[in-house]
Amino acid sequence: MAKFKLAVSAVLMATMIAGLSGCGEKETQPPAPPPLTVGGTVSGLAGGVLVLQLNGGDDLTVNANGKFKFPKALKKGTPYAVTVLTQPALPVKQTCTVSQGSGNIATAVNNVDISCTTNSYAVGGTVSGLAAKSKGLVLELKGGSEVEITKNGNFVFPDTRLPDGSDYNVVLKSAPARQSCKIEAIATAPDRDTINIVSVTCGKKSRR
Repeated sequence: MAKFKLAVSAVLMATMIAGLSGCGEKETQPPAPPPLTVGGTVSGLAGGVLVLQLNGGDDLTVNANGKFKFPKALKKGTPYAVTVLTQPALPVKQTCTVSQGSGNIATAVNNVDISCTTNSYAVGGTVSGLAAKSKGLVLELKGGSEVEITKNGNFVFPDTRLPDGSDYNVVLKSAPARQSCKIEAIATAPDRDTINIVSVTCGKKSRR
């Protein structure tokens, strides 16, 4: 009987050791790998709304500078491409460009760089009523440059560009000797790169 009890005790002890060994294996299992997401940093955003896309379909709205991350995870080895779907328009128009925005994902990506700059434009206007071969019509863009105008039509201030949303002030510095000219503010854009901000109309000087 004593030998039987000893044998039973040995079996129970072996069973307990095996159970403890099994528990230890479960506790040391490696953690699940982190999701493979794509993100990066936005800089230069002036407060507008920027919409990014991942692989042409996963849209992400960004309205502040700093870190961003697309919520959708990708499988290892999947190609990825970050593009700009919608450029910021308010409070100013901006153009945002993407660098380091494509590749094949191997680990989580966090180095996509989005850099935004405010659009700038050449500025000018239109002149009408200027007599042929007239000289002396000079306009000044305060804080910018001067331009002498000798014919009717469009003109542009040389070597001057204004960021979108800028204040401006154009003054008539001089007029042709035999004419009087007046300035009116306008807001037209003859092309994507130029904004007409004033209209100058000239005529004969009135006799007193």
